[in-house]
Amino acid sequence: MRAAFFVSLTMGIASCWAVGCGTVDANRDGASRPGRVVILVPPSERPAWQEIARAFAATTHGVDVEIVEGPQSTDLRENLYTASLLARDPSFDLIYLDVTWTPKFAGAGWLLPLDDRVAPEELDSFLPAALDAGRFRGRLYRLPVRTDCGLLYWRRDLLDEAGRPPPETFEDLRATARALQSPPDRWGFVWQGKQYEGLVCDYLEVLRGHGGFWIDPETGSVGLDRPEAIEALQFLRDCVADDPISPAGVTTYQEEESRRIFQDGRAVFLRNWPYAWRLAQADDSPLKGRIGAGPMVRTEKGRRTATLGGWGFGISAFSRHPDEALAFVRFVTSLEGQRLLCRDTGYAPARIEAYRDSALLDANPFLATIARVHRDAVARPTFPGYALASDILQRQLSSALTGSVSPETALRRAAAQTRPLTRGTAR
Repeated sequence: MRAAFFVSLTMGIASCWAVGCGTVDANRDGASRPGRVVILVPPSERPAWQEIARAFAATTHGVDVEIVEGPQSTDLRENLYTASLLARDPSFDLIYLDVTWTPKFAGAGWLLPLDDRVAPEELDSFLPAALDAGRFRGRLYRLPVRTDCGLLYWRRDLLDEAGRPPPETFEDLRATARALQSPPDRWGFVWQGKQYEGLVCDYLEVLRGHGGFWIDPETGSVGLDRPEAIEALQFLRDCVADDPISPAGVTTYQEEESRRIFQDGRAVFLRNWPYAWRLAQADDSPLKGRIGAGPMVRTEKGRRTATLGGWGFGISAFSRHPDEALAFVRFVTSLEGQRLLCRDTGYAPARIEAYRDSALLDANPFLATIARVHRDAVARPTFPGYALASDILQRQLSSALTGSVSPETALRRAAAQTRPLTRGTAR
């Protein structure tokens, strides 16, 4: 009963959203029109996808792409997709997948396997980590179209004036942030501390930097109650506790709140994604030409890594136009398509060749740095129960950051609640 209510409610939201935006042009039975591929994207990406759709239509005969504008929230779009696919609805031919969605959607039978549709030589053109994020139980269900990796940004001008090098360790980061901050006008370090998926991404980089792990993909074991994990969370807690280097409000920040503070000149360090570089280099940005970036810092027993992010396409198992849908994905992941998607947005391409492309490098020289960081990017766990495991970790991290419980108590609870989810997930 509750599941049926959720599906009905979410489909109603989807219909109202689409009709309100005036973006859906489908038959009354809900199926997309013959020769037309339909995808759902957030409002911020709609202009880029419309340009790509027009370019694709110009290269094909009788195949158009309908861009449906969905909510900006990633969670809401996942709910809309889930409701549609549960109902076996053919309205969306392509599913625009976050890097963590593949196990859930493929495990439910909602995506077509692509192994027999895409030749091995085609797959060799993608960044390996971005491609592997589209596999589930040995089969390929998602092709990456753009990728992401977490980065630590710093005010290069402030560090140079103070004679301080970019930090290599957490102690370096803490010491430099404290020395160069002058709160409340300028804080040392801003990041994403709200209870949502972004907090998990931030914590995982600090966790790996301390030599720890969340869920071992080889064994399925959970490492959240190990000393390294507790030390990592203690570092983040200390950022907002006594003698803080982060504002108290950081526990409510997502990407944009933290980026705006940094770009306005009110922070020395920022953890964020590659898109922030492009915005910081805009002509109206006070930080143009004044920042540096690299992977998160580490301890002696840890390593500098980035959480892998990104988006890709899977073909709906209920699509009436799977061949046309795959043709569009091939266009988007071609060098021409990657230029259209990444040149003006600052997105990081998924195609290896794009990182050597003069047109893209001229538009965004930062791609060379992204390529280096991406080599050490680490994916989040891939199993159907990921969403629940992430929710558990988010809640417990947030409880520690806000001071409700100690980092040790929070992570012991998270480990105990996560272990039942990971049984049978070892490779």
